[in-house]
Amino acid sequence: MTASPEWLDAHLGPVEAIAIALPDHPATAAWDALLSAVDAHQLRVLDVEFVRRTDTGIERIPASSVGAPADFDGASSELLDVADLDAVTSDLAAGETAAVLLVEHLSMLHVVHSFETAGARMLLDGLLDHDELDAAVGAED
Repeated sequence: MTASPEWLDAHLGPVEAIAIALPDHPATAAWDALLSAVDAHQLRVLDVEFVRRTDTGIERIPASSVGAPADFDGASSELLDVADLDAVTSDLAAGETAAVLLVEHLSMLHVVHSFETAGARMLLDGLLDHDELDAAVGAED
């Protein structure tokens, strides 16, 4: 059974914050891949923030200062506050810049709908800590 447009509008797929330390040169192909995923309705970008780590913390910077496409200028919804940005970029060195994306995984909405239609309810959506996941996968080797 396919979810109705009304159901889809009223529900969120799993949401994830992704912080990516950016190189000094523009990564055009990476931005194109992100925009393609959005165009293919795989992801919805709920927030995008560009930040630089300073000696005193995190500062927001314009998308154009990191070579991101013009599509991202002014795209911030500020769903992620400075404390969130500081937490997800804790491994960023002073002077480095990052893109922080808050994305919704749209491809999971139909799966969630199927479970809910069968009487299930979502208790939690979230991801494992990557370091913990790497350690667990590495332990199997």
